Amino acid sequence: MNSFQKKPALGLSQKLILGGMFLVLLTIGLTMIVVIRLNIRLQERRVEETLRNVGEMVAVNPLVVQACREGRGSGDLIQYLDHLVAGISDLDVVTLADMHSRRLYHVDKLQVGEAFVGGDEGNALKGRHYFSRAVGSLGDQKRYFAPVIDDDSQKQIGFVLVGSLIETINMQQHGIFVDHLRVGLIVLCFAAVSAWLVARSIKKSLLGYEPGQLSKFFLERVEVLNSLEEGIVAVDETGRISLANKAARTLLGLKNDDLHNEKLDELYPQIRISETLESGQPLYNSGITWGDVNVLCDRIPVKENGSILGAVAILRNRTEQTHLAEELTGVNHLMDALRSNTHEFMNKLHVILGLLRIGAPDEAEKYITNISREHSEVIGPVLRKIQNKTLGALILGKMSHCRELDINFNLVSSSSVPANSRFLSGNAFETLVGNLVENAIEAVNAKAKGDGEREVSLLVHEDEQALMITVDDTGEGMTEEEMERLKKGGYSSKGRYRGTGMRLIHSVLASSGGEMQIDSEKGVGTSISVCFTKEGKL
Repeated sequence: MNSFQKKPALGLSQKLILGGMFLVLLTIGLTMIVVIRLNIRLQERRVEETLRNVGEMVAVNPLVVQACREGRGSGDLIQYLDHLVAGISDLDVVTLADMHSRRLYHVDKLQVGEAFVGGDEGNALKGRHYFSRAVGSLGDQKRYFAPVIDDDSQKQIGFVLVGSLIETINMQQHGIFVDHLRVGLIVLCFAAVSAWLVARSIKKSLLGYEPGQLSKFFLERVEVLNSLEEGIVAVDETGRISLANKAARTLLGLKNDDLHNEKLDELYPQIRISETLESGQPLYNSGITWGDVNVLCDRIPVKENGSILGAVAILRNRTEQTHLAEELTGVNHLMDALRSNTHEFMNKLHVILGLLRIGAPDEAEKYITNISREHSEVIGPVLRKIQNKTLGALILGKMSHCRELDINFNLVSSSSVPANSRFLSGNAFETLVGNLVENAIEAVNAKAKGDGEREVSLLVHEDEQALMITVDDTGEGMTEEEMERLKKGGYSSKGRYRGTGMRLIHSVLASSGGEMQIDSEKGVGTSISVCFTKEGKL
């Protein structure tokens, strides 16, 4: 084994336990120093107070005064003082002596009659009350002296010594220290268990990872998220942005100031992330459009134990793919329009050529004049109202197709479309109008000639607030059941609203935020209205 192998780092639990124990140990240590010193001082004061009270009480006791007068202790005195020593824990020594320092009573009965030991009784013989420390016959003692006064003569006739052995005092102080140490150890154990529980709870909230691991995983995931082409935006339970990867910031134009400050729905209401936060249900492949950008959006709630913590929006830019699809679908209608225009143009050329061959130049001139008038009365107004040239060419082609089928095509006079739509790209516009008009033509053409009016009407109007497209036809109409199936897309019946055309219409509506309304009556006809607004609702 390599002797320089790096030691494993401490985990979160070990750090919290050691840190908690260190803080508790430091706190307990400082507290114990203060408290033990205070309790020892209180203990010393208690001992002194006990000795003073006992000494003063014994000095005035009649049995003590009588023993000092007579120069000997009675049996009652001995019994009284023995009981006193046995009943008070702080009291170890009681000595009664006369003015010659001869002991009249001592806890050690062998010492009675002997001279007082310690050498600190001088002031007591002078009638003073005081504390002293000296070594007596029982050992090192803390003493209190009190003079005994004769009540009759008011003269001192002896003195009393009450004391505690220093050994006893030290034992009491040792007991104080042990008790505090025991409490400190209990608190320390409690702190260790608490730190372990807290560490376990924190680690559980971190999904079992150590903070260092979590930091590493976070940085790795940030790099992974920023490398994705899909935009990912996370919000908290209030809808405020908490995370956005590089693709999302580019796609949505988010700035760093927007993160953790702005609500996503306030910046981009089309995403409707609040609906996911309220319902708790995911939504996939929802089409969204802002400007020329087409986005496919997934909204996924983030839950823990049934509670919604936030939501994630996954945005996929499908602008290029949508343009390609629109080109592939819209080109069919443009080809139909070119075919119709070409067919009509060739028919007119054949008429002019025939008139010239039969020698009727005046009739040919008149025919050409009529064509010119038709251009000024029909084609000219269309191109003035529909400034989008591609859409205008598509509508003219549909007009020609209707003339071939003996169907009256009417472009409503209030129609107006700018060169560049604010709501739809050019290809989406062609796909939507081309399929709606073609479906209407097929519905009218399905009726037998002579069976009522054969008419298709188109209204296309766009202003700053909305884009409205309405197509009316006098076809066979639909039942309520057929209309419900049509609204879901893909419905087809005998060529009426072919499934592919309706799917393309629904695709444009989904990607651009438009809504469709259908009114139909069986045997009368159908009206379909499509609307796009800035709010994306009808």
